[in-house]
Amino acid sequence: MTMPRNIPQVDLIPLRAAVCSDRTTTLDVVIRITPPAAPKTDGQRPSLNLGFVIDRSGSMASERKIDQARDAVCYAIDHLLPSDRLSVTIFDDQVQTIISSTPVNNKASFTRLVQQIRPGGRTALHAGWVEGGIQVSQTMIAQLNRVILLSDGLANVGETNSDLIASDVHGLAQRGVSTSTMGVGNQYNEDLLEAMARSGDGNYYYIETAEQLPAIFEQELQGLSATMGRAVTLAINPKNDVVVADVLNDLDVDRQGRFKLSNLLAENVLDVVVRLKVPALSQTSEAQETVLGDFCLEWTDPERQQQQMQVSLQLPVVTSEQWEDFPLNIDVQQQAALMMSARAKKEAVRLVDQGDYAKANQVLQSTKQQMLAFDLPMSAPESAALDDLSHQLEQRQFARYRKMSSSQSYRRSSRRSSGHAELFYAYERGPRWGDISQQEIEAIVNSSDRALSSDGAISSAIHAAAGPELLAACRQLRDCEYGSAKITAGFKLSAQWVIHTVGSVWPQTPEEQEIAMATLKQCYQSCLQVAISHGIRAIAFPAIGTGSLGFPAKVAARIAFETTSQFLLNSTSIGTVRFVCFEEQTYQYYKREFGRVAGW
Repeated sequence: MTMPRNIPQVDLIPLRAAVCSDRTTTLDVVIRITPPAAPKTDGQRPSLNLGFVIDRSGSMASERKIDQARDAVCYAIDHLLPSDRLSVTIFDDQVQTIISSTPVNNKASFTRLVQQIRPGGRTALHAGWVEGGIQVSQTMIAQLNRVILLSDGLANVGETNSDLIASDVHGLAQRGVSTSTMGVGNQYNEDLLEAMARSGDGNYYYIETAEQLPAIFEQELQGLSATMGRAVTLAINPKNDVVVADVLNDLDVDRQGRFKLSNLLAENVLDVVVRLKVPALSQTSEAQETVLGDFCLEWTDPERQQQQMQVSLQLPVVTSEQWEDFPLNIDVQQQAALMMSARAKKEAVRLVDQGDYAKANQVLQSTKQQMLAFDLPMSAPESAALDDLSHQLEQRQFARYRKMSSSQSYRRSSRRSSGHAELFYAYERGPRWGDISQQEIEAIVNSSDRALSSDGAISSAIHAAAGPELLAACRQLRDCEYGSAKITAGFKLSAQWVIHTVGSVWPQTPEEQEIAMATLKQCYQSCLQVAISHGIRAIAFPAIGTGSLGFPAKVAARIAFETTSQFLLNSTSIGTVRFVCFEEQTYQYYKREFGRVAGW
């Protein structure tokens, strides 16, 4: 088979880089799949064929849900290309297609039709989805065909059996049309919408408030545009009497015994955690390694060609005494812990469904203590998530608890992200209004000049709190280039480290502004890389660029959150990113941007 030029990279990362010759060992292995970067296409991308299916039942009138749904669909229409196709189907107890499948060649007309949607009666969810599927499947000339279903209620008209609906969705997916589902509020059936997304090779979103809808639609479109492979499966073939004891992700299995993965998105790393039971193996010469298993990845590329690649896990065989000297891989340890936490959340949901609230809460609290005991970068945000779930239980807010818990478990174990599944907790539930120099955290960031002087509002506050030793340390570093970062000790600060970075002044012309924004983005990337290289797990940023550099706060906030979010979604090396704003107006912009990217 001819391999494509841009193929994923598959890395096998064991908890320990060896196995034993004299006893059975249990070995966790992370299978890390890194899709390639999207090719440069001068703004073009694969064509999309989308069918929007919108619940317009009476309950959508509350809390401006129908207004936000209209705005979200209009946002999507505005960001589609003339080469794309779309349809819009609405449903209550009746189903109506207000835009039949058509090229996106008259956005103004389509937007006017969508803005006329008004709430009506009950919820014929299955019939609405069927019509949306028909619209998409009529003209499957695009490379990516998807139904996007949005609902805030229970399927109570027509077919309501979740298994039958999911089976229909799976059948359509096998014919090349996937399904994503979006549940708004706390009254819809999360089991049904999650099952539809699983069966339909799409995504499931829990949207607590309607204000999140535009950001979720943006996320969905970005994911579709970045799709490098679909119908992705992973086959695991153990060797030398090795047994697959467990796959810690919550993955469906096809008829051939292959694990079904989510679509490959450009540069979006996927992790699958496998637990192997390895028998005592005969030692070979030091130059040789024993094959523990083969891992075969298969996918359909954007040109609809079947592709596959195989990698083997080979490790040296050593004595038990030697094996103990091999260090634990913290990344594997952390991914395994996060998958087990996702399982605990799912178990707690099962217990709540049985009415055993006390035991469910006990499972959450026990898992929280285990996460804290591991002392990993993700211990703090994951513990905070477990705490919030526990609080929902204690307050007897069962509908919200169930959706939060199921959604968190789904995003972590089913969608296989290698990074943070909940940006809400990575950002400590939102930005803070205060003084960056007073933050009690491992590292703070200083917005400095090229000479790393103490000039400027942020820099002067940090130097004043740190003492003269900080300036002396900065002088030893000499200067720093625009967009780069350098690190010093924190001296008298509560923070152990100070990472200094240099942004550029906001210019007048659009061309220069693009360069300044790219430099600001590089500042955040450089700070995060410096933090990783020093083993820093928690970092606090000021609102870089918004002071004397003159960046509009709205622009600075968007760059800050988009850049750090991209990092967090692909890495758990840093558990906490805190934003600290000194001015009230800037703080409000950062709060709004946090709500957009974190989905809260």
